[in-house]
Amino acid sequence: MRNALALSVLVLLGCGGGSTTTESHDTTSDHTTGSETTTASIEHPPWDDMTPEERGRFMAEVVMPEMRTIFQEHDATRYAEFSCATCHGANAHDVGFRMPNGVHPLDHATIMATFQSTEPSATWMTQRVWPRMAQLIGEPQFDMATGEGFRCVNCHADGEPAAP
Repeated sequence: MRNALALSVLVLLGCGGGSTTTESHDTTSDHTTGSETTTASIEHPPWDDMTPEERGRFMAEVVMPEMRTIFQEHDATRYAEFSCATCHGANAHDVGFRMPNGVHPLDHATIMATFQSTEPSATWMTQRVWPRMAQLIGEPQFDMATGEGFRCVNCHADGEPAAP
C-alpha cells in the first residue's frame, strides 16, 4: 500500500501535478503522420528494470508527449484533453497506474478483426499506437508464434467472455 501511494504521488507529479528535477533522456524523434512509422532512439533502462519513480518520469517526459502527438494527429477533437487518464483510466492514481485499466475491453475476435480492417481507427491503432508504444517501452510487438511481446491486452482489458 505504501509503495502504491508513493507511486501514485510520483506519477501524479509526472502528469502535470507539479514539477520535479529529473534526469534527462536522450530522445531523438522523426515524427511522421498517417500510417508511416515514427522512429526514435531512446536511452533508458529496460521498463522492467525501472523503479516506479523512473517509470513515472519516463511516462511524463517521453511517452506522454509521443502518444499525445499520435492521438491528436488521429483525432484532435476527441483527444484534445489527452492525459494519463486517456490510457490509464479515470481512477489511474487510485490503482497505481496499473494496466489495463479503463481502456475499452477487447475480445480475441475483435482484436483479430482489427488487424484485418481498413477502417482508419483500426489502421491507426495497429500501425501507429501499438508499435510505437511497444518501441517506447522497449518491448517487441506480440509474436503469435511465440506468444511473447507487447500486445493489445497490455493496454486494453481482456474482454473474453467467461468460461461456462
